[in-house]
Amino acid sequence: MRTSIQNRLPSLPIIFISLFITVIGFGCGGGGGGGAPAAPVVISTDQDAQGLYTTNGDGSGTFKSTGNPDVVEPLTDIKGMVYGDLPNQKFIFFDVTANVLYQGEITAITLTDFVGTATVYHDGVMVDNAVTVSGTVTSRSNISMTLAASGNFAGGTIEGLFLSEYDKAASIARILSDTTLGNPEFQGAILMAVTETTTPNFEGASNNTYSLTTVKSSPFVQCNHNGTATSGNSVNIYSLSETVTATTNCTISLTGYTGFASVVNGAGTDTRLWYAVENGTNSIFAVLNN
Repeated sequence: MRTSIQNRLPSLPIIFISLFITVIGFGCGGGGGGGAPAAPVVISTDQDAQGLYTTNGDGSGTFKSTGNPDVVEPLTDIKGMVYGDLPNQKFIFFDVTANVLYQGEITAITLTDFVGTATVYHDGVMVDNAVTVSGTVTSRSNISMTLAASGNFAGGTIEGLFLSEYDKAASIARILSDTTLGNPEFQGAILMAVTETTTPNFEGASNNTYSLTTVKSSPFVQCNHNGTATSGNSVNIYSLSETVTATTNCTISLTGYTGFASVVNGAGTDTRLWYAVENGTNSIFAVLNN
């Protein structure tokens, strides 16, 4: 009889294993273990591209010319300024290492997608002025732009990250140069059609004007620049208009320059100036420090 009962009942280890599997299955089944996945972010409004943008590292942009279309020149130190109302939201993106400047307008934004047109400059000279632009933007976050091949331009790209210093007001005091008040002039290398030029004296004045001299030591070149910086904007972009006086061997185009500037932090607060102008023939731009 004892043997018959033993044959009908499972051993105790088997009972414990069965209970363990049942408990584990109850605890893990049905709920996925980690809760419901996060819902994707849905953008339902048209984004705004206005802002200051900086590089997001290597591969942040490219430039290709038809002169050597198989060579893709990387743009790794991009500075960008986008300002204005649609359908004429103007932009300038430049890279001082490659001496490349993209200037144009964003004409429409639908959700995150935008379209526009651009003029392309390389080594201070206009390459093409009928370039189609497309890309994506997320307000106050990032921008990605593709410039289609056109004429002497074989194509390019831009990737930029929004810079929060855009929220500073564009007061004339921030570009004012007065050494007696402890406001030194902005200085540094200038990227333009005349190579190896510098400025020792980008000066802002209290009447919303500015001036700078660009010079090259050998052979000697000097160009005098005078312009107006529209300030008072609630954001950190100044609108510029500029003319150039050819003093000595200054071979660039002289009139009709427009562009943007912005004062950002460098070694100290407001110690760095982004400056860029163009006129359809030549471009002039720099990152200057004081």
